[in-house]
Amino acid sequence: MEIRRTLRYYWLRFRRLQDTPQQIAWGMALGVFIGVTPTIPFHTIMALTLAPLLRVSPVAAFLGIQIGNPLLVPAIYLASFKVGEYLLYRDATLTLPETFTVKNMLWLLWQGGLALQVGGAIIAAPPAIISYFLTLWVIQRYRRRKARKAAGVLRLSQNPPAAPGSEA
Repeated sequence: MEIRRTLRYYWLRFRRLQDTPQQIAWGMALGVFIGVTPTIPFHTIMALTLAPLLRVSPVAAFLGIQIGNPLLVPAIYLASFKVGEYLLYRDATLTLPETFTVKNMLWLLWQGGLALQVGGAIIAAPPAIISYFLTLWVIQRYRRRKARKAAGVLRLSQNPPAAPGSEA
C-alpha cells in the first residue's frame, strides 16, 4: 500500500510540471543517467546542480534519480563493475594485492573505482535515452488530452443549453 501511495505522489508531482516537454524529458534523462551511475552519495547534489546549468527540469531530474533505489543498486553496481573491468582490464582481472600496503590498497581502490565509473556511464546511457523518449511521449500525450478536455469544457461553457420551456 505504501509503494502505491508513493508512486501516486510522484505521478502527481510529475503531472504538475510546467516546463516544456523537452525540458522535462531531458531532466528525466539526466536524472536516470545520474541514478544509474555508481555515485550514490552525490545523486541529489549532482541532479539539482546540473539541471539548472543544463536548463532542464530539476524536478524531473530529481524524480529520475529515484531509479537508483536500494533494490536495484547491487545489480547496477555489479553490472557497472563487470563492464568497466572488461573494457579497462581485459587481460588482467582485478585481484587483491599480495601485500596490504596503503599504496597497494589505494591503487586497487583507484582501479576498481575507475572500472565502476566507466562501466556505470556505459550502463546508464541506454536507460537515460529510453527515459527521454518515453517521458517526452507521456508528457505530450498527457498535455494533448488535457487540452482537448479543456477545449470541450470551454465549448460547453460558452454555449449553455437552453433553459427548459424557452424556444429560440
